[in-house]
Amino acid sequence: MEVWNEIYGELRKHFDSSLNAAILDKIKFKEIQNDENIILIAPDPLTSGWFVNNYLDYAKKIARSLFKKEYNFVVEMSFSEESYKSIKSASVPQVIKKQPKIPLLNPKYTFERFIVGANNDFAHAAAMQVAKNPSKSYNPLFIYGNSALGKTHLLQATAYKIMKEKPELSVYYTTSENFTNEFIESIRNGEASKFRKKYRSFDVLIIDDIQFLQKKESTLEELFHTFNELFHVRKQLIFACDRPAKSLSAIEERLRTRFDSGLSVKIESPDYETRKAILLARAAEENIYIPEEVIEYIAQNVESDVRLLEGSLTKVIAYSSLKKKDVSLEIAKEILRDKIKVEVPKNITVSDIQKAVSKYFNITVNELKSEKRLENIAYARQVAMYLSKIYTNLSLTEIGMLFGGKAHSTVLRSAEKINSLIKSRKKTKREIEEILSLFNENEASSKEED
Repeated sequence: MEVWNEIYGELRKHFDSSLNAAILDKIKFKEIQNDENIILIAPDPLTSGWFVNNYLDYAKKIARSLFKKEYNFVVEMSFSEESYKSIKSASVPQVIKKQPKIPLLNPKYTFERFIVGANNDFAHAAAMQVAKNPSKSYNPLFIYGNSALGKTHLLQATAYKIMKEKPELSVYYTTSENFTNEFIESIRNGEASKFRKKYRSFDVLIIDDIQFLQKKESTLEELFHTFNELFHVRKQLIFACDRPAKSLSAIEERLRTRFDSGLSVKIESPDYETRKAILLARAAEENIYIPEEVIEYIAQNVESDVRLLEGSLTKVIAYSSLKKKDVSLEIAKEILRDKIKVEVPKNITVSDIQKAVSKYFNITVNELKSEKRLENIAYARQVAMYLSKIYTNLSLTEIGMLFGGKAHSTVLRSAEKINSLIKSRKKTKREIEEILSLFNENEASSKEED
């Protein structure tokens, strides 16, 4: 048995993909006859044939190197499932896989900090079950819902729990953007095989924001084959998306159906009770007293975004601390008026935004769409592109087309610039608020006319 253990260990090191490992694990040692024939047992003809065709020569080479003698390998078929199960597998020391560094994991995103409510209890239960029994419960697990509702939190909590309780498993969390960038970089450097080896070696692969892979054909092709290999050897796959898999119209059906082949669960917007529970939990973490009326005020007015909900409370606490004042309803209303006061209509269009921005900056819509680079027109155009990216569901390319055929990169740069100015320049922030208020005025006047 010890002879086979050493040969087996070297085979596992050399043939280190998930598929090879799964096949080698099925080969069991029976005995050594006459100190020259190593008798092995395979459960089926496929496994036996694979060993003979792919591993036999290398096994002989390892035996010569380790023991300075020639061994013959004979692979027998098991007579029955019971007899096969009764044979002990190779007892090489279990090696704890070194967990890859996962820079994207947020230490705050654990199950302990996840507030469960009616909006997310099913998704939470599914993620917990997968964390306890990777690849044995729901595979793949596909969690979807609007942004900032807790999908990323659940994915990372699952990763943390598996790494903590099953350190022998290799776990990797990434985003679709990072997956794409890595793939492109590997092709540029001629290291595509290295990329494949990395992503097909994990026991648990978690990819966030799958929707951003749409129309990236080469990356989707790579993900398709990665999915197939990992799924074939019973490795756990977990994905998150802002919509159901069937709605990913720009992704081939063969991949959409694979996303949907396990368990798909939706996270809804939190109800009032859940929002209040989230705020109370965060206040307890900060070890600070928050009057109930402040908790209720935030919970009632910040409805659809968990990230904004928590951020609103953090902002109130920070302001109170800096000003050395107790948290109060008056302070909350003052500090959060820009987050709560303005509600943009859900059916807003790029055309609506262009009209409002043109009106505010006293230019024409045609100038907004033109190639003119005058400072006031260029700035107004950037503001309009920013608002279009934030408040409509159109892609960057679609937005660019509505601004006179601008490139999607132009829209992205404009949005990023305005987002940066909002944080650093009070004037820009005020301008955005005043433009948004125009939509409310228009909506109110149309209701009066009705």
